[in-house]
Amino acid sequence: MTITVRPGSTVMFTGDSITDCQRLASEDGLGFGYPLRVAGEWGLRRPDRPVTWLNTGIGGHKVMDLEARWQTDVLDAHPDVVSILVGVNDMGWHTLDPKGYVFPRRSSKRVMTGCSLPSPRRVRS
Repeated sequence: MTITVRPGSTVMFTGDSITDCQRLASEDGLGFGYPLRVAGEWGLRRPDRPVTWLNTGIGGHKVMDLEARWQTDVLDAHPDVVSILVGVNDMGWHTLDPKGYVFPRRSSKRVMTGCSLPSPRRVRS
């Protein structure tokens, strides 16, 4: 799949600590990981296409945490493109409900597919 980003678009990165990567300690709020690298590469290769880059990753979060903050952290920003990287904490720590029961894999899939995602679309220059 190829995504072409228009000048003035907003690109949102969200997820867990791999996305967060100390974003609150960084000057631009992108952290020191892959969101910063993607934004930096874009700026070097496409200086004629300015883009707004946002990062709402939170270290330690799981899929269910992302679901709880999906509206405020992602949808309310009205991004044109969303990059989601989450799940390491779910697998490493098991997906637990608030009472401590392990969710079956099928339930975890339902959580992600049940989110209110914007309609998929292609962004062209």
